Amino acid sequence: MRSLGDWPQSLERAFRTLSRGARLYFKNGSGRAWVQGTSYLLRRLSGRAVPLSVCLATTYRCQCSCPNCYAAARERESAREMSTEEVRAVIDQVKVLGAIHLNITGGEPLLREDIFDLVAYAHNIGLITRISTNGYLLTPERVAALHRAGLNQCGIAIDDADPATHDRLRGLPGLFERATQGFRLLHEYGIESRLMTYACHGNMPPGMERILGLARRLGVRSVHMNFPYASGLWAEAFDEVFSADDMDQLRRFQGFMKSPLVLLEFPTPEARCLVAKKNFVYINASGKVTPCPVVPYVIGSVRDEPLTSIWKRHADLLRMDYRGNCPMGEPAAREALRAHAAAVLSKIPPPGGVRADVKET
Repeated sequence: MRSLGDWPQSLERAFRTLSRGARLYFKNGSGRAWVQGTSYLLRRLSGRAVPLSVCLATTYRCQCSCPNCYAAARERESAREMSTEEVRAVIDQVKVLGAIHLNITGGEPLLREDIFDLVAYAHNIGLITRISTNGYLLTPERVAALHRAGLNQCGIAIDDADPATHDRLRGLPGLFERATQGFRLLHEYGIESRLMTYACHGNMPPGMERILGLARRLGVRSVHMNFPYASGLWAEAFDEVFSADDMDQLRRFQGFMKSPLVLLEFPTPEARCLVAKKNFVYINASGKVTPCPVVPYVIGSVRDEPLTSIWKRHADLLRMDYRGNCPMGEPAAREALRAHAAAVLSKIPPPGGVRADVKET
């Protein structure tokens, strides 16, 4: 039960969320986007489970070698990436599903030669389009092309405010300079910017304070602050996972800075995981669908059946209430997610269904 003291904060967060959404819609300038947004709201109000956002990886390729990459996979080197036609078909399915945000990611999405065509296609059918990038390829020519394609927002990853440390963590010399120049180019062309970073045991809170200072100097619109996930290359790194006390420290940091810039996935101990809220789904570069980018358990493939069919089985079977942290960091919840994915993939739900109702304490 939420206390009365929590309501002002909740209302403030709701107001910020609505403000950000309205800003993106007005900048989008597309009547189709408003129709899609209205359709989403009507579906949700009617009680239908419709994801707010779909995250679509277009490639596994990347110039970086981050030690904690969640996109790293065994099939990374051999996977057959979806073609332009296949990705376009998936974008069509995202629209039919009813989502309003498409976040194009990777790997590094700017390594795809057709990326501008894909962004333009998503924009033209009425989706709010975002790209998540390491920033290395954000040259004036590419940023101009993204602007012409109708990109609404671009997130650039910054792991440390110190250039040498950032480049070392990413394994790519000169990346920090190229990434910060990318922010300036985005602003020049009127594309909304987001700095994406992560807190960990080694940088809280001084490192986060320095990154927030950098964000202010760069003039970014928002800072999306992640935390360690037991996924990808850190699949078994449970010692890196934040405890409830660590998450409280991160929230206190956000409150102490009193900055509307900082966005947390779990702003309160009662905030539910986006998977549990049925607000999110992820499609990897080979067309496989998982509940979230950091949840590796496959629930279907868009190369085999429509996304709407996969989503319906997933939403109908999911029984999950996880709050305050990522369920991948807790063995019982992690196993429940794995069992849930197996049930969705098999199309034969087990008797009584699969419950993933472990709560973070």
